[in-house]
Formats: sequence, C-alpha cells, structure tokens
Amino acid sequence: MAQDAVVTFLQETGYRDAMRNTVEPYLKKRRQSGWFSGCDGARIFYCSYIQENAKANIVISHGFTEFIEKYNEIIYYFLQAGYSVFMPEHRGHGKSERAIKNLEKIHVKSFEQYVWDFHIFMNKIVKPLHMDNILFAHSMGGAIGSLYLEKYPNDFQKAILSTPMIQMRIGKIPYHTAMRIASACKLLGFGKAYAAGQHGFEKRDSFEKSCCLSRERYLYAEELRYDCEMYQTSGADYDWVCAAGRAARFVQDKKNITKVEIPVLVFIAGKDHMVDNGKICKFTGKLRAPKLIWIQNAKHEIFNAGKQEREQFFREIFAFLRG
Repeated sequence: MAQDAVVTFLQETGYRDAMRNTVEPYLKKRRQSGWFSGCDGARIFYCSYIQENAKANIVISHGFTEFIEKYNEIIYYFLQAGYSVFMPEHRGHGKSERAIKNLEKIHVKSFEQYVWDFHIFMNKIVKPLHMDNILFAHSMGGAIGSLYLEKYPNDFQKAILSTPMIQMRIGKIPYHTAMRIASACKLLGFGKAYAAGQHGFEKRDSFEKSCCLSRERYLYAEELRYDCEMYQTSGADYDWVCAAGRAARFVQDKKNITKVEIPVLVFIAGKDHMVDNGKICKFTGKLRAPKLIWIQNAKHEIFNAGKQEREQFFREIFAFLRG
C-alpha cells in the first residue's frame, strides 16, 4: 500500500481481498441506514457513516446505474481522512423505490425529482448535525449536484464534481438529433421503452468497454451487482433521456450557474466517452470560484483509473478539502 498524507490507498494487487476483509468490516461498524420519503412519497434508501469529531460532512451524489456499495472505497478514504459521509441512492437505483416494475430499467419523469429528494435528505438527515457540508458528485450525480447547487446555493460550503454529466455524449449520432428522436418516441407513447442502445442487465465481463481502467475495481463492483438484484439497473428509457436533456439545458444556463458562489473542484477525464468534456469546460468557466483538473489518461470513472491517475484524483480532492 502507498501512503498518502491523509489516507492509505488500496492497490490493484489484492484489492478485492482488502475490500472484503478490511474495508467492508470497517464501514459496517460505522454504517447506519434507513429510508426517507422522497418528494412524491417514494421510499429512498440511504446510508450514513459518522465520524467522531468530524471535520465536515461529505454528501455523495452517485452516477447512472450506481449504488452505495460501489462507493465503498471512496467512503473509506473520506472516513480515514476524518469526514462523516452521507449518501442516498437516487430513485430508481439500488434499494430505493422504482416507479416502474422492471428493476433493470432506469426511469424518471424529471431530474427535479432527484433534486427534491436530495433536498429532503439534506434537511432531514444531514443538516441537523450543524456542520459544514461538502458535495461529492459523479456523472449523472454531477448533473443532479449541479442543479442542486444552482437551486440551493447555500446548502454546501464546497463541491467536487467528478466528470459531471453537464451534457451526455451519445455515440456517433449528433446530440440534438438523438434528443429529437427521444422526444418523438416519448410523444408516440414509448417513453417507458428502452432508449436506442440501452438494454437490461447482462452478466458478462465487459471490462474493455467499461468506464474503468482498474480491472480489480471493475470486478469488485460487478460482483456486488451479481449478488444483489436491486443493483442490476442497466439501461435508461426515453423518459429518462428526455429528462436528462431538459436538465442539461437548465444546468448550462449562465444565470443559473452564476448563482453558485462556493469553491467547486471539477474533474475531466481525457478518455471519457460518456459525457461531453467541452460542455464541462464551458460550465466550469462560468462558475465564480472553480478549479478544473484534467486527468488525461483516465476514463469516465477516474476513481477506477490506473494507479497514477487514481491517486492524483484523491490527492487533488484532499488538498481542495484542506484549502
């Protein structure tokens, strides 16, 4: 293991054993879990990890198809560094309630539902501790987190956006063409059908096509998915795609962005094929107090990149938190 000034990083060799035998027992001792009622009464699952004499609260907003346990390593590092951690599973993900019967399909009417749920979580679970709050948001969670910062700019004192989904990348089809197709499908009554290119859960090794460069971390997350049916969310429907498109327009509006006055650390991955890096740069440039870090040799999940890129990611985060 390599020693950082704040935490001890896990290495590739022996990673899954270290997660099972060291990290998971450590987290279990500190974890509290429960449900709260979302904006429309939906049951939203969450976990909290409380540290005595914590420096601050870190609240995590996860990405598309993700769940709390996928963040075990990240939560472990934050706890080791002296922070308490709070994390809900967004509606339609993990153990939170679905609006449709298919557990593998991701559906939402509007990203405002995610934001409202998150606001309820902050007010009921996090704010009563009366501490500074720091947002850590990844991908889809970065879109939700950015919308949240624009709507409730006083709830967080700092924010970290990891490859935020300011706007999606959609393969070889031009973005606006894809969004028009999605809107047409929704209008024709196919809103709850899988969007083009989306599908249900498949139990196979897709590491090469994944957002990871660490095979051990990829396999760890996949094993968690294999073991729990609730973690097998896989593809979006047209309703979700249209909702993401509306969210992208709102989050990129300059009047909304300039409401965010807190320091914001933004990460871009040079090999990202999931989000539009150009849109992230433009978004970041309109923030009042941004710091942009470009990690060239990383895919979308920088925290699951190679050793050098992964450790740079966390060192930049902890330096930002200490600053």
